[in-house]
Amino acid sequence: MNDTDKQSFQNVLSLARGQVQEYLTKADDVVADVARSAPVGVSSRMGKLIQRKGKKIRSTILSLLACTGKELPDLDRVAHACAGIELLHLASLVHDDIIDETTMRRGERTAHMEWGNKIAVLIGDYILSQAMRCVINEKTREIPLVLSSAANNLIVGEISELDSTGDLNLSLAHYNEIIQGKTAALVDASARIGALLAGFDAKVVEECGKMGTHFGLAFQIIDDLLDYGIGAKDLDKAKFTDISNGLVTLPLIYYFESCPAEEKASMKELLSHAAENDIPEKICAKLESSNAFEKAKNCALEHVKAAIDISKKLPPSKNMDTLTAFFFSMSDRQN
Repeated sequence: MNDTDKQSFQNVLSLARGQVQEYLTKADDVVADVARSAPVGVSSRMGKLIQRKGKKIRSTILSLLACTGKELPDLDRVAHACAGIELLHLASLVHDDIIDETTMRRGERTAHMEWGNKIAVLIGDYILSQAMRCVINEKTREIPLVLSSAANNLIVGEISELDSTGDLNLSLAHYNEIIQGKTAALVDASARIGALLAGFDAKVVEECGKMGTHFGLAFQIIDDLLDYGIGAKDLDKAKFTDISNGLVTLPLIYYFESCPAEEKASMKELLSHAAENDIPEKICAKLESSNAFEKAKNCALEHVKAAIDISKKLPPSKNMDTLTAFFFSMSDRQN
């Protein structure tokens, strides 16, 4: 596959979802049942959150892989696994928005803006607990363990990111540890669970997990670039959220690796005023002139290539072809 064959991210994602729509629709039913059966004070709030439909990237990857085995998997098992993944992701978004003080998500007011921080934290906690319950009866016992481990890694990654806030000496290795936890862990889990449901052996499950990790790392790096407005179109959150919150992401790491001392001091001064008008644009100009954005994009592409290389080793199928195309298109996503 070459660049002339590349389809847009949204088109490939739409195609991928269409191939596993039965499983995704059933997963929506499971999530809706969780919201309906929640106690008074939780049910309506959770119901409002799940109406804000996301891209379902993780559950789509899970379902595609689940359908690449010798036999089609049980609809209910895949749906409950997808529901667990989507609820864990939703819980993380509720908590992230509180931490980042984000006001809008998917075109709507965020949970803490709607109901206050205290209620939002507890709603996020409730959704997290229900994510685990979705797979509590799964006969493949590794699946609840994989989902639980993903939750642990996600939380540790977020804590590590907060501990590193404002650290302009953040190393590339530490950055990778952070995003492997806060983003890639859930994609890794989605791929592993899909492989388990497909009936693959432990070696293939492990390879699928690595494939998910590479995709997740690339996804987060592209997200870092989108926050600066690089390639962005119709974002569902405000630009420059990361730098306004003191988060050091890959473009800044690359910038500080190569800039002279006086330039570093100048950038530090700009970052200390990142929340002020016109300052983010000045920061972007410095990053652009140092090729930091290009370096970050190339790093994302390396992870995309690694994910594709693994996908080509897996049992061939229509779904695997779609998954490979999905990985290939991801580097050009605009939101």
